[in-house]
Amino acid sequence: MFVIKKDTFEFNLDKKSHYCVSFGLYYIFYTYTASMLLSTVLSILVGLLYEVYQGYSEHHSGYSHMDVFYNTVGSLSAALIHWMYL
Repeated sequence: MFVIKKDTFEFNLDKKSHYCVSFGLYYIFYTYTASMLLSTVLSILVGLLYEVYQGYSEHHSGYSHMDVFYNTVGSLSAALIHWMYL
């Protein structure tokens, strides 16, 4: 059964973790792909797939739209900072 948890935009430790991990994933993927677009898509996709996994897992509290939001913001901000640096 797929569970969607009720969540808020509050920037707590969980949200900070989602943001930072996605930020870091962008640079890890960029190291291997040398493509800003592909790195952004892959880092967002990893975050989304992990959230879907959490939605189905009995060991997690469920899928969170807000976690996906912070994953996406982390990936996009990494790409933006990288683009501005170049």
